[in-house]
Amino acid sequence: MAVFRILEGKARPGELDRLADLLVRQNAEVVAGTPGALFAQALRSGDQVLAVSSWASAEDMQRYLDQEVTREFYRALPELLMGVPSVRTYEVLGPGDGAPGWTDDTARGGGQR
Repeated sequence: MAVFRILEGKARPGELDRLADLLVRQNAEVVAGTPGALFAQALRSGDQVLAVSSWASAEDMQRYLDQEVTREFYRALPELLMGVPSVRTYEVLGPGDGAPGWTDDTARGGGQR
């Protein structure tokens, strides 16, 4: 079953650029090359950041988390963030399990006209 992992945090004063660079590099250099990775995006709103990734299965996501380079990424976060980041994992529901987006043509307005 596909899963999404969402990391959310607030940058320390003066650290937003370093934090943004770390998130973008992790997505491009690590997540993108990990088997089972379907999607990764880093977002910001003011000093708030959100990192979202989607995985083909919980096992694929766990293999990503078990890599030393991923542990290094998480060890680098405390000096860049105010407090502890919120990290949540969600399973994809419904008939679109494993699909990266819309579950059918009707949802996009492509149904009967």
